[in-house]
Amino acid sequence: MKNSIVLAGYAMCASLCLSAACQSPTPFSLRDLGSGAWAAIDNSAAKPDLAGSNAGFVIGPEAVLVVDTFESSAAAQKMLEAIREKTNLPVRYVVNTHYHLDHVAGNEVFAKSGATVMAQDNVRPWMRTENLKFFGEKITPKQREWVDNFYLPDVTYAQGATAYIGINRGEVLRFMPGHTGGDTIIYDAQANVVFCGDLFWNHTLSNLIDASTKEWVETLNVLVHDYPSAKFVPGHGEKVGDASDVRAFRDYLVFLRQAVSRAQADGASSANVLKVVLPQVSESYGKWAFFDFAGPGIQQTDEELRHLKKLPQQPLK
Repeated sequence: MKNSIVLAGYAMCASLCLSAACQSPTPFSLRDLGSGAWAAIDNSAAKPDLAGSNAGFVIGPEAVLVVDTFESSAAAQKMLEAIREKTNLPVRYVVNTHYHLDHVAGNEVFAKSGATVMAQDNVRPWMRTENLKFFGEKITPKQREWVDNFYLPDVTYAQGATAYIGINRGEVLRFMPGHTGGDTIIYDAQANVVFCGDLFWNHTLSNLIDASTKEWVETLNVLVHDYPSAKFVPGHGEKVGDASDVRAFRDYLVFLRQAVSRAQADGASSANVLKVVLPQVSESYGKWAFFDFAGPGIQQTDEELRHLKKLPQQPLK
């Protein structure tokens, strides 16, 4: 049951999204990042109106850009209402940082309000296909229907784009792979904020199911080099971070790669790599959030370093 913890976690969260009971008024909390930029930080206790991840938005002189739309339409609707409390400007753009369901399930809420949904090229074909794996083999017809009805990006790009929310305010969209093969960061120069999606997990162990950790480490090095003084909004984690927090997460990935590589070099089988490496991860990162991702992450890194890991296929054009 190699990915059982990851799959069960996503499936449990998604099942909650399909329930209509127990409405919660606070699926996220807003953090003012200055100059019209806001982070929406997941409140994991709010169920079933689940955010499931962090998101955010930027209010410009002429329009609003939204970054990610949570794991439920209810949470997305609450973010739209929060934006409306701050401005009557149109929500012109939504950017999906990657295809995972906890970042895209509320797209339709904003599309119906008039927003154009944007993402990297791979997000659109993967959104209704690859998200099915998070429910495992016992996916229900209702869960499948939910994924089949995700609102897909209207506009895609290969390497990036600039989305203008004012004559002189352009949000930089930049393809930077690692967590998946379709990750985007969004940089707002005026607020000096980088919305990272799941490329950055702040003191939180990450989901590595689609990860290429070598590319990911390189991407994080570029982030701290190119934006050394920025505020970094993580895809998961309770706080907005700075460059030192991004480096700490990069160091976790490096630590994991090195520990797995040493175990392999010592002759450990894939089954034994977990037994060897898990205590090391626990000793160094046992206080980080989402520690349940440690076991699957070790196994997936083992597969990656043995060149056995199966990643989503990039569609032919």
